[in-house]
Amino acid sequence: MMLNKPKIAVVIPAINEETTIHQVIKSILDRGLSPIVVDDGSTDKTAKIAKEAGALVISHDINKGYESALSTGVHAAAEKKYDLVATFDADGQLDPNDIIKFALVLDSKKCDLVIGIRNYRNRYSEYLLSMLGRIRFGIKDPLCGLKLYRLKSAILCFPFDSCKLVGMELAFKMIERGSSFYELPIKVVRRDGESRYGSSFRGEVRILNSFFRAINKFGLIKPTK
Repeated sequence: MMLNKPKIAVVIPAINEETTIHQVIKSILDRGLSPIVVDDGSTDKTAKIAKEAGALVISHDINKGYESALSTGVHAAAEKKYDLVATFDADGQLDPNDIIKFALVLDSKKCDLVIGIRNYRNRYSEYLLSMLGRIRFGIKDPLCGLKLYRLKSAILCFPFDSCKLVGMELAFKMIERGSSFYELPIKVVRRDGESRYGSSFRGEVRILNSFFRAINKFGLIKPTK
């Protein structure tokens, strides 16, 4: 059990998630966590509903992409002096109880980063990135949307949206720098409707592009010392 309860921000990138965002925010607030919603150019009522639900909302005038939304939210959490920051999806697929579990593990293992391992993958191309994650960084599911960072370690790796790596770049940079990490399995509820990341084909192409960009930036094999 944590002796000093850390301040935990939960960054939620969101675009056109008006049907799910209220319940997601409520579930986070109910657990004593602080939601930061980054409205990434939504054309529906996502931002309005998120504010009314009690979240801090930061809006992008135009859609800048998932990585930029994450960067905006994580930087805001650092500026507000939170101890830990979790990344979380706006579509209701993730369980906020897992954030509490991650925080307990981060405290007990004295690590800087906890990463989820999903019970299924959305796309075939994700298996390629999982393979790269294992070979290069020792991570089984680098694309998992639920990660928990110790901010004092994370800020040493700012900025982290240079390659548009779908939420992987900060974790990769931290591990490259020597941060310790731990992985925990999580269950993901399959969403209804199309992913905001794009149709099946479009999403596969974007993930494949991220795969090649990750190799270009970090290499395929971990450097020997």
